[in-house]
Amino acid sequence: MPIQKFTFTHKDSFNTLLNFVAQKLTVSKNKAKQLLDRRLIFVNKKRVWIASYRLNNRDVIEVITEKTQLSDSGSEHTGTRFQKEDILFKDNYYLIVSKPPGIVTNGHESLEENLKTHFNDSHIQAVHRLDKDTSGAVIFAMNKDAFERMKALFKKNLMKKVYRVIVRGSVAKQTFTISTPIHGQKAVTHVKLLKRGKEASYLEVSIETGRTHQIRIHLASLGYPVIGEAEYDRKPIEHSLLRQIRRQMLHAYRIFFVHPYTQRLVSVTADIPDDFNQCLKTLGLAE
Repeated sequence: MPIQKFTFTHKDSFNTLLNFVAQKLTVSKNKAKQLLDRRLIFVNKKRVWIASYRLNNRDVIEVITEKTQLSDSGSEHTGTRFQKEDILFKDNYYLIVSKPPGIVTNGHESLEENLKTHFNDSHIQAVHRLDKDTSGAVIFAMNKDAFERMKALFKKNLMKKVYRVIVRGSVAKQTFTISTPIHGQKAVTHVKLLKRGKEASYLEVSIETGRTHQIRIHLASLGYPVIGEAEYDRKPIEHSLLRQIRRQMLHAYRIFFVHPYTQRLVSVTADIPDDFNQCLKTLGLAE
């Protein structure tokens, strides 16, 4: 994935990031905005996505580009759709699917919509959500009663979720717990070190609470932001390969719970995606 590098000087016609990138790449402002929205632009090694950001003399701007990213379609993951092999579990009450990155869980053009179409069943409903760029196991209910019963498990903390995540920094401890409140609400995250490198670490994370962006916020608060993180990582990214990672390396690896109807334990594991595995190999963290 190529990186184009430019240096801003006072001789340049535009000093806002959007206009500068559009001019240097010889593309429309709409296409330049796509790159900003996808968090593919860096100023002095820091990820910047504000179109009106004003550049200063000698600022170095790096843009990750490829032909498919400069289309006017507005979708960086065109063709990302539900596949039959993504089904991890299915019975008359629940459907557990391994969500690929780049697609929202529910709403317009979502995994939920794809499942409704695939199974010709408008009653399918996501019980919980993963961020668009987070991959892994998601539970869908097949009817309203099943939805309510599963939501009750979540509220009682009887639904267990385990994530795999790659973070910046060399994590020292083998295990630790983060319990810093998020927006005034209780939030508890348990972390286990799987493999440590000089610049990055591979972790397994379980959560007791499900606050929005909990894992990303908690790990960033300790100085270990998720690699590919676009919102909570404001430090310069020195490793050029890390600047090319297009989504946060966070994967919902395993879900287990007692089935509300059968009372049997259900445990499913979502395979690690190819881009995640490639990131592990690049950073020397492959198991």
